[in-house]
Amino acid sequence: MLKNPDHVTDKIENADKYLFLNKRFAKAFEFLKRSDLMSLPLGTYDIIPGECWAMVQEIELLKTSEKQFETHHKYIDIQSPISGEETFGLYTMTESDSTVEFNDEKDYCLFDPSDKTAPRFVTLKPGEFALFFPPVGAHAPGCTTGEKHKIKKVVIKVLAQ
Repeated sequence: MLKNPDHVTDKIENADKYLFLNKRFAKAFEFLKRSDLMSLPLGTYDIIPGECWAMVQEIELLKTSEKQFETHHKYIDIQSPISGEETFGLYTMTESDSTVEFNDEKDYCLFDPSDKTAPRFVTLKPGEFALFFPPVGAHAPGCTTGEKHKIKKVVIKVLAQ
């Protein structure tokens, strides 16, 4: 049984396996399963006011060496590429990372891992998603192992409590 994960990656078709992790996941994954994601205009979409929303974005993917890691306290991230592959850095925060400066108002901090050997990278395709759980599920989204290019993606913010 999956308990207190830091990161999860899977196919959207398997999303129902994770509904027990948060009472808002049913609505969040319902949005992620929409057949019109590719044609949705860029912007923010309320799913559960104040508790869950989606951001449809176009981003430029950068080399993994150009990205810092981020983590959150209040919100779980669900991220999924829509128009192309996206590589994510995955890192589990440690006690030595606890000194990073956190922006409570924006619910994030950017940092470089204290243990440079610990991060791992995973590449997701359209139809796949990643879950990043606060506070230890740090991630470096928006990466590529190839040349810089743009993709369309969705980020869903889900209140963790």
